[in-house]
Amino acid sequence: MAESLVIAEQYFLLKDWDKAKEAVQENNMINKIKKSTLKRKFQEIKKRLALLTTDQLDLLIHGSPEEAKVMLLLSLLKTYSFFKDFVIEVIRSKYLLYVNTLTESDYTSFFNSKALTHTELNSITEQTANKVKQVLFRMLAQVGIINSVKDGIIIKPFLSDDAITVIINDDAAWLSGFLFADIEIKTIKKSSVHG
Repeated sequence: MAESLVIAEQYFLLKDWDKAKEAVQENNMINKIKKSTLKRKFQEIKKRLALLTTDQLDLLIHGSPEEAKVMLLLSLLKTYSFFKDFVIEVIRSKYLLYVNTLTESDYTSFFNSKALTHTELNSITEQTANKVKQVLFRMLAQVGIINSVKDGIIIKPFLSDDAITVIINDDAAWLSGFLFADIEIKTIKKSSVHG
């Protein structure tokens, strides 16, 4: 979260990814001693932020902390199809059925079903598979879609009017990643056309 905001602010200020990277590096803005770690982190965060529209990036930087979390969640949904599918197919489905706890077995079932169609998942080591699960759950907790990795209580993110606007101006379908039911998305789309 903090690192993403620092990089987003530099990019927004300089309008150039290379200059933003230079500024972050030269001023040690993310307190990473090793250049290789900084370089890797910057590339990963840049990949996510680059998929946000200008309005979404603006809200990430200038909005409330909750709006920043919402925009970071959107950037994760846009960047990683595995993450997006997990949120929509597992978390959203559970939430809409009033099942409010995410479990490790939910993840295992999801992973196994994906391995049937994505054969590359069968070739990763158990250690890598565990790391993916850890990172996924940590990201879900950091953006507030679950209360914590330990408890896994599902929380529907609160979206401000500004957040809803910048999402539907992009594509209202992204709202499903925020646990909205199809009927809610349809209603929001309709009111934005008439509003």
